[in-house]
Amino acid sequence: MSNILQTQKINKSYVSPVETLTVFRDLDFNLEKGKSLFLFGPSGCGKSTFLNMITGLDEPDSGKVLINNKNLNISNSSNFLKSDIGIIFQDHYLLNELNIKDNLMIKSEEEEQLDFLLNFLDIKDIKLKFPYQISNGQKQRVCVARSLMNKPQLIIADEPTSYLDKVNSDKVIDLLVNYTKQFNTSLVVSSHDISYKNLFDFSYTIKDKKLIKC
Repeated sequence: MSNILQTQKINKSYVSPVETLTVFRDLDFNLEKGKSLFLFGPSGCGKSTFLNMITGLDEPDSGKVLINNKNLNISNSSNFLKSDIGIIFQDHYLLNELNIKDNLMIKSEEEEQLDFLLNFLDIKDIKLKFPYQISNGQKQRVCVARSLMNKPQLIIADEPTSYLDKVNSDKVIDLLVNYTKQFNTSLVVSSHDISYKNLFDFSYTIKDKKLIKC
């Protein structure tokens, strides 16, 4: 099976007046199409750095990130985000002046996909409500819907349950995993809660500046 995601000899460091912090060194990694990856580790271990590089929000110091065998970088990331990648951030980033429908239609104007996702995620009853009128659990499901509006081949979620209680956290993770299985989509989820690892095809942590199976 072909790969949806590859990193080739990735190096990434952050330089401050005090020190140079190396996060990744010669990182080689690949994820096959249709597979799911759980990335576990404590805050500050490099999970967000890795996700930012594989979405084109940040660039490695050297090495390559490939999506469907095409180079990804900051300059062309918008093209991938429109067609290939769906992102779920830790924060909601919903526009309070727009209702839920209009927030989602910013990503795509395909109303059939909108209605399907609202039903799939069980949030069709909040379609015309505004973000300040709904719960945190509902907001995060809206963010899941937003990431899926463009029917991406790769979904990337950075700590998607960090602000949710256990019930809503389980619901969001289950929805993501079930969606990817149903539609043969690839999934990368980072979390500090290792209890979800068995729901995914693969689980990794970050150690010695590499991704290590756990």
